[in-house]
Amino acid sequence: MPTYEYNCSKCKKVWSQFLLVEDRDNPIKCECPHCSKKGCVSREWMGTQLSISSDATLTPNKATGGRWNELMAKMKSGLPARYAKKLDSPNNMSGRQWRG
Repeated sequence: MPTYEYNCSKCKKVWSQFLLVEDRDNPIKCECPHCSKKGCVSREWMGTQLSISSDATLTPNKATGGRWNELMAKMKSGLPARYAKKLDSPNNMSGRQWRG
């Protein structure tokens, strides 16, 4: 949820509120919390930064709570040996479709 900044044109007070995006215009429709005047509140533009973080150490095993190796072992046990070996080799990223 971003923080929005509002100001009152009557009393010149400025304040910030932490709101959902869909609720960001609600304070404009209400009275100023400082002087109680209605129709004088406007939303200011703030350089709000949204941050998206990722885990650079994320592995399939970490993402599945340690069950990736278990899942791969189950898959390999049901495949002929020539196909099971291919599960261990990395993809060559050539864009070609894998054909056993």
